[in-house]
Amino acid sequence: MNKRKRQIIHAARQLFLEKGFNDTSIIDIISSANVSKGTFYNHFTSKVQCLIAILEEAREEIITARIEVALNTKPDDKNVLLKQIALVAYVHRRQNLIQIFEAIFKNNEPELKQVIETQLIREIEWLASRFVDVYGEQIRVYSYECAAQALAMIQHSFRIIAMVTKQLATPEDVVNNVLNHIEGMLAHLQKTKSVLITSDIFHALHEKAEETRVTSNMLVQQLEGFTEKLTSDDSENGVEYANYLLNEMRAHSMNFYVMEAILPVFNNTFKDTPHEAEANEISVSLWRYLQIKKQEKKSTM
Repeated sequence: MNKRKRQIIHAARQLFLEKGFNDTSIIDIISSANVSKGTFYNHFTSKVQCLIAILEEAREEIITARIEVALNTKPDDKNVLLKQIALVAYVHRRQNLIQIFEAIFKNNEPELKQVIETQLIREIEWLASRFVDVYGEQIRVYSYECAAQALAMIQHSFRIIAMVTKQLATPEDVVNNVLNHIEGMLAHLQKTKSVLITSDIFHALHEKAEETRVTSNMLVQQLEGFTEKLTSDDSENGVEYANYLLNEMRAHSMNFYVMEAILPVFNNTFKDTPHEAEANEISVSLWRYLQIKKQEKKSTM
């Protein structure tokens, strides 16, 4: 993401918070971002697209933070999972997205609804996969149902606590309580073999979420473009990490786990540099690609 686009997104976020989504015009955004009308329309066709970009930026931050939290830890560590889930609340609060979400729920724009739906599906998929990591392969058939229930419990717990106490609940406390409920639910599901969200349903969800699937060719092109911009003034380690990722993506057999471990290091190397935004985008896209490949590998075993 280039500097101008990020400038527009940040201006739009602030205006949506101050004036509300419906009362903010494109002219307001252009004026606040201090860009020309042509520059705005080079990046967005509407203020709805600005809102979508805000949501996607937050999602990218969550994914990056989750990768960093999991670095050098065991996949079955429940405390790591707890922290990864709680990150969502912290990112949303830091970016003041709760107020913006209120506007989203009142908006009937099809493009916006599709993005929200896709993000929800991806979150369910991620959490279902992490439940299998933590609780074992034997719960895979119940993982999507538990993921959907867990996300609903977390969302409503935050909302009810805020309504009654007028205070924000501690994310770790809410998530820990929900995970305890999920463990009880898993025991019940394994005993009764009763599943509401079947394999047919979550496979359909997977296909819907991956309508704009990240491909190896897309990633190779992105990494090639990135490495071509690097010069002798850039971090030597950063250049080495970028070239390693590019070579792995070009190879016929990739070491998924080594690449996953390198991603946060690669991303951190370019923080506070002109390449920070693009390095973050590459990290998020690569992470998504690796999750898909790891899932495909598991399904063939």
